[in-house]
Amino acid sequence: MASDIDELAVSLVTADPDEVQVAGPSLEQRNQRASVIVVQPSSNENRVGTVELEITNEAQTDQDSHDSLAESSGPLSPILIRGRRRRPRDEDNDDEETEDGGPPSRKSKSDSAGGFIPEKEDKSAVDDEEDGQVCPVCFDVWSNSGSHRVVSLKCGHLFGQACIERWVHSGGKGARCPQCNESAQKKDIRPIYVRNLKAIDTTERDRALAALEQEKENRRRLELEYHKLQIQTTAKEQDILRLQQELQQCRAALSGACLAASGQGAELPLAGAGPLFGSQPPGILGRRLVLDSTLELCKEGQCRVMSYSEHLTLLVVSYAGTNSHLTGTGIKKINALGGFRPVGYIAVHRKPIRDMAFHLEQNDLLLTVSLDKTAKLVNVHSDISVTSYQCDAPLWSCAWNADNKYQFFVGTGTGKVLLYDMRKPGDAVECWSEPNSMSPVTGLAYLPFSPVTTFPRGGLFVQRLQSCVFHESRTDGFVPHTLPLDGSFTSFCIEPETRHFLASSRPSNAHPQARHTVCAPSWTPLGSDSSNGLCSSHAITTIQAGTQQKLLSRSCLLTAPGSTEGKQLMVAAHQEAAQCISLWDVNSSAVLQKLPCSDPVLDLLPIRVNGVHFVAALSEKNARFYKWT
Repeated sequence: MASDIDELAVSLVTADPDEVQVAGPSLEQRNQRASVIVVQPSSNENRVGTVELEITNEAQTDQDSHDSLAESSGPLSPILIRGRRRRPRDEDNDDEETEDGGPPSRKSKSDSAGGFIPEKEDKSAVDDEEDGQVCPVCFDVWSNSGSHRVVSLKCGHLFGQACIERWVHSGGKGARCPQCNESAQKKDIRPIYVRNLKAIDTTERDRALAALEQEKENRRRLELEYHKLQIQTTAKEQDILRLQQELQQCRAALSGACLAASGQGAELPLAGAGPLFGSQPPGILGRRLVLDSTLELCKEGQCRVMSYSEHLTLLVVSYAGTNSHLTGTGIKKINALGGFRPVGYIAVHRKPIRDMAFHLEQNDLLLTVSLDKTAKLVNVHSDISVTSYQCDAPLWSCAWNADNKYQFFVGTGTGKVLLYDMRKPGDAVECWSEPNSMSPVTGLAYLPFSPVTTFPRGGLFVQRLQSCVFHESRTDGFVPHTLPLDGSFTSFCIEPETRHFLASSRPSNAHPQARHTVCAPSWTPLGSDSSNGLCSSHAITTIQAGTQQKLLSRSCLLTAPGSTEGKQLMVAAHQEAAQCISLWDVNSSAVLQKLPCSDPVLDLLPIRVNGVHFVAALSEKNARFYKWT
């Protein structure tokens, strides 16, 4: 017996650890007791002991074995019994069997009665529960409403509605379920209404978003209606004022005609009739321009054009913002009262502004055009952009229709003239272009209809680099009349009281000097129909200026303040070579005054502030204000 035990001990020590098996029943027989034979070799005697172990977990089994062996008499030698330790349960080895061939078992704890208490639900069960709450296509949670509500196919698998619709649509007729590969069509998609469905309730959110969009749409619609009604109200008020002014003009013309017929007075002077308004020699009024103030606008040099509202006593200048919170170009507002001081900035466009014009009746409405291909209506009181119009080319010039307060014109860099109506937001109402000409429209100016003058017709002057055309306004539309003028043109302006216009051109091969031509428009009826005729112009004087002009600077046509016997017309323009602003008398073409100016002047504008007359000169960085004294 002893020899048999010795042989068993030696075989156990020398054997491969993986081939050693523990004697006794398998681990799947829970809550039973097992016997393990422990062999203790000794120099004196060999003894076999039986140790009773509680099968709970590996740590408890080892501890109980150690305690049982400690109770035995005599020193004990451990026997190397190597087994495969069971790994923690996870998703990949839930069904893995133990090494002894028994079925998989969950870890458990023994209670006081010798039974087993199952542990809490493991992580795999939690993951399974979470998998039941997300769409298997996008792995996002379901909702019970909206585009990602839970739906099923005929095979029973659940998906988000938007995801499975895209899946079926991309698969076409051969679409299949992403999970079971069963044939699926769009008609197989069915909404799911489950009592215990765990989904994010987005009903209130979707309803709130829909209500928000509806409120935004209502607000936009009300703002548009308010703007239209405001324009209509202003137009009606101004129509009344215009009719009253026309009535006064008719009464004055009738009175003058009666005096001339009776020999008690001179004939009423009209624009373009005979010599130019009075026989005063140059400078007879004894008034001169004196520099009143200089205002620095931009250190980088980004100013371009000006516009003035006498009603608001507000001068606006196109200006590039340099502050960190301003981008693009906008408008710098200058209050003419109290010494020409800046009062604000309005960011409008992304590229430089080429022209601006105040509305003729709604005084706080400003029209701006820019090289970013947009025309915008800006409210200078609230500093907001009211409406924006998108064009297909950079814009160079603009003008309001003085005979229709809802319309305005813009000139493009490709030679087109676009007519817009504020009552019809969107695309242009009309588009004009000159055949075989793509030169930019450098100037636009509208001459209103006036029945008591020698040129009663109203219409739009369109100046391109090489041509000047008058578009006569008629009941059936606009009729173009080409004017007999030579370019290359740089600017165009109208003197509203005399209805004369100034066309300035820079030096060219045919004309080596810059020219400033003052013209009077003319009207020749054709036949007995007084509404049909030919529009043209005749030059009153042409002023020869310097031989150098690189910039498209603007000149101006103005009247001498304080003249009572007719109007003394003058031309103000910058001369680059002489570095000065020259003032010429139209009647004699003589130079009345020269104002030194080292910076190139881009725009000149006559303004009146509470009865005091000024001339504003704009350069890239500064604005100078000259006062009549």
